[in-house]
Amino acid sequence: MTHTLKLCAIAAIALVFATAFLTDTAASSDPTSSDPTWPDATSPDANATGAAQQPPAKLEPRTDAVKAATREVAIRFRAVVGAKPFRCGESYSGIGTTKSTITPTDFRFFVHNVRLVTDQGTEVPVALTQDRKWQYRNLALVDFENGQGPCSNGSSVTREIVAGTVPVGRYVGVRFTVGIPFDLNHEDPLLQPSPLNLTHMHWVWNGGYKFIRLDLKSTGATQGLAFHIGSTNCTPNASVQEPPTECAHPNRTEVALTGFDPDTDTVAVDIAELLAAANVDVNTPDTGPGCMSEPGDADCAPIFRSLGLPFGDAPGGVQSVFRVEKGVTRASATEAAYVWRLPQKFPMPRVPADNPMSDEKVELGRYLFYDTRLSSTGKVSCGTCHEQAKAFTDGRALAVGATGQVHPRNSMTLGNVAYSPTLTWANPHFREVERQLLVPLFGEDPVEMGMAGKEKKLLKTLKGDQRYRAMFAAAYPGEADPFSIPNVARSIASFVRTIISGGSPYDTYRFGRVANGISVEAKRGEALFFSERLDCFHCHIGMNFSGPLVFEGLELDEAEFHNNGLYNIDGKGGYPPRNRGLFDVTGVPEDMGKFKAPSLRNLKFTAPYMHDGSLATLDDVIDHYEAGGRVIHSGKSAGDGRANPYKNLFVKGFKLTPEERRELITFLMTLTDESFVTDSRFSNPFASQPASPKPSKSR
Repeated sequence: MTHTLKLCAIAAIALVFATAFLTDTAASSDPTSSDPTWPDATSPDANATGAAQQPPAKLEPRTDAVKAATREVAIRFRAVVGAKPFRCGESYSGIGTTKSTITPTDFRFFVHNVRLVTDQGTEVPVALTQDRKWQYRNLALVDFENGQGPCSNGSSVTREIVAGTVPVGRYVGVRFTVGIPFDLNHEDPLLQPSPLNLTHMHWVWNGGYKFIRLDLKSTGATQGLAFHIGSTNCTPNASVQEPPTECAHPNRTEVALTGFDPDTDTVAVDIAELLAAANVDVNTPDTGPGCMSEPGDADCAPIFRSLGLPFGDAPGGVQSVFRVEKGVTRASATEAAYVWRLPQKFPMPRVPADNPMSDEKVELGRYLFYDTRLSSTGKVSCGTCHEQAKAFTDGRALAVGATGQVHPRNSMTLGNVAYSPTLTWANPHFREVERQLLVPLFGEDPVEMGMAGKEKKLLKTLKGDQRYRAMFAAAYPGEADPFSIPNVARSIASFVRTIISGGSPYDTYRFGRVANGISVEAKRGEALFFSERLDCFHCHIGMNFSGPLVFEGLELDEAEFHNNGLYNIDGKGGYPPRNRGLFDVTGVPEDMGKFKAPSLRNLKFTAPYMHDGSLATLDDVIDHYEAGGRVIHSGKSAGDGRANPYKNLFVKGFKLTPEERRELITFLMTLTDESFVTDSRFSNPFASQPASPKPSKSR
């Protein structure tokens, strides 16, 4: 009810939850998703195309004995540049024959036919998990680009594991093929599931896909070079009507690594080694910019040699790009094992590539969230302004910092913040929790936690705590000194992402499809909420009854801010100083008074309302919208918000009968998740027991 959106909310909710439903059910309805009897590329009928292949007429159910004899495995890959970890967009010196500086802008590759080697020397195929996003049949995409800065060709999501199942046993080696199997390499990408439908990884009809894609800029090649490895000289090559029957140069790299324990070790992929014998500053004239795998391109010779591939008259040898790193990624096991406990039909939250979730990190973040030593006075924690009993708000009109300074804004709920594309009332630039939470920790205007200039003292305090020494080591096992401000932020952010509310009666009714989940009176209130007469739904859309959402698999992010006619102090649309919404960030006149639409979930616990807490009850809120804006008759904020020139067109006013008002409030109360405010997963670990919820009242 507070701001507006240009989409139909009912359609938007249906779209979000249909997406989530498909995410939840695709694996269960797809016969390839979990049953190991579905043929992979090593089975007799695996030569059928991915588009045409059908499951067997009957699949024998797995017995408990078979299930018990298998285990999950996550083979972790790590990109490096010599001794340094790879991060897309960063620069690395001393590369190639000219010892140049390079800046990679893309790096990903396909692998298939992944096997583990037992201590008896037997190769055991890994039955890949069929998520049809990163893995399909016996093919997997490993992706290190992050869609940011100069690495803008891909998405923000990366993938550094190949996941599947193997028989229980002791494994001492790993083998795989870099590339795509012939039968999948020459199919129409428009008809293939992900990851085979990625435009940036497809080459041409006859050549198929880029098995390896490495793009970079260098000291001497500022326009960029591309190293794309794939099949060439595929015949017939004069027709696009039929796929090739063979390729003279398959260019698939076979990798065999010994001394590899999948539980503790990592497959390192070294870009410096790939380019060690290459000149990355000069491109051979009249050839592609870099290496496009063409047999006559001299720039390809050193690349192919590093990969162990034949090139021209030179035979193939032993690849040197992939190697085993021992015991450096115990975190990968926790990352692969992390299980989200999501409400029914909720999509998977999006997680930054450089901060994967783990149980250890979440638990550390919970302690830090409630630790008052993270404030300058030692009396305030994140949980002070975000109390679980109040649905992670604080019950105040305006928040109060550690030094007593009163803030201009109301504490916003943290419920379902994992799905929010923007994280404050009116700043479009804070989109990741890791970055946003540094503001309350170290911001100076206004002071919240008051830790600016006390970073070293904070880390010393944490390091001096025996419990934290164990917890930081468990959360960041590969780091010599895990005590750092970024790791503090990553841990708290990981915990905050788990603060998810979806157990309200309305969730049971609408998304659990329980017809009597809410009362008849609440259903009438729902109809009012979603009516064009009230227009509440134009702002408060989606599963969070807020605004646009962000989640795993969503390609386009949106942010929305709205002026709801709360003020008009100068008759020209003005809002109070230091609280002018989006205008304070952009300076654009039309952004005056625009704020993010807050979630309507758990309104029972989150009063007072609005960005400045100026409306005490739900009745006050409904009065405001029924009038089409607020009229303040006297004082420094006096003005007629109904006449605000920047007010959203959907805040137009309406008239409710007393019965309709009661029905609307009854509906809004069905968005209350009572279990959310007592769930021990979100509680203060320093307290003997969670605080009892103290619901706010409407008049």
